[in-house]
Amino acid sequence: MRVLVFLLITLFPGLSHAAGSALLRWQDTRQAVSATQTDLTASKVWKLCALYPSLKDSYWLSVNYGMLEAAKKYGVSLKVFEAGGYRQFDTQKTQIAQCQQWGADAILLGSSTTTFPDLQAQVGTLPVIEVVNALHDAAVKARVGVSWFQMGYQPGRYLVKWSAGKPLKVLLLPGPDDAGGSREMVDGFRQAIAGSQVQIVDVALGDNDIEVQRNLLQEMLERHPDVDVVAGTAIAAEAAMGERRNQGAPLTVVSFYLSHQVYRGLKRARIIMAASDQMVWQGELAIQQAIRVLQGQPVPENISPPILVLTPKNADSQHIKHSLSPGGFRPVYQYTSAAKK
Repeated sequence: MRVLVFLLITLFPGLSHAAGSALLRWQDTRQAVSATQTDLTASKVWKLCALYPSLKDSYWLSVNYGMLEAAKKYGVSLKVFEAGGYRQFDTQKTQIAQCQQWGADAILLGSSTTTFPDLQAQVGTLPVIEVVNALHDAAVKARVGVSWFQMGYQPGRYLVKWSAGKPLKVLLLPGPDDAGGSREMVDGFRQAIAGSQVQIVDVALGDNDIEVQRNLLQEMLERHPDVDVVAGTAIAAEAAMGERRNQGAPLTVVSFYLSHQVYRGLKRARIIMAASDQMVWQGELAIQQAIRVLQGQPVPENISPPILVLTPKNADSQHIKHSLSPGGFRPVYQYTSAAKK
């Protein structure tokens, strides 16, 4: 039975990602069905090479942690490259060649661009597992990632309920143009608020860098001093938390996804809502999907954890344990398994 996921706000207390736990298998950007996770054993020490847009955003740091934990659990080796930002096609193209030189069995691609021209020619016979950011390329064997439409829809839906029919002026800062799901999140937010008193006053696109987002925010607040709510990426939310102390009327802040700083903002009630696509769990799933593809086992085309809607009332360690890397965790760029198979 198909489920219209944008009709749901999903929160699973005590969520577990052991075998048999609930996952979502996406049909398209708006529809998903329940899926189950089965036991898995790696038949050999596979060499998996992961590419991320950037590790300056703690979103990808949490994905990195999930991948590392799964590599240890299944006894496979992991090598990681980061592109240093979005729209870094040439960098990631070079990194694919480095993965091949390392002897990778599969590529786990967190693309920094919305398209990856000639991906099949780049990877040759190596299977590609798409991580988080969708490319819709025929070379991709499986994908792990939620619908970015949903990551915008859920905050919009929350604000409609939170406003209780009162007018709200919202500034959107969804991240870089044509990368990282920015426009999909805007589309989801627009649909969620359609017909309500919640109004988008402007959309400001820019790289997920704290200085870029802070400058964008200040520029937009000068242009729209009557803004009630800032909604956007975790980096934008972090900038808005710092900015609110300088406003005559405090800004209300909503985040389209979770970071360590956003979590602290929720705990202090400086952010009223954040969606989480459970990044640690996604990192683990990417490793699992790669192993299944390499071993010729069936894999769903696109799976993800459920989306969590977090507020100051439910943002606790139990609910976010599959979302954020532990405090003090630093990026790990290579893990060599000592397993013998």
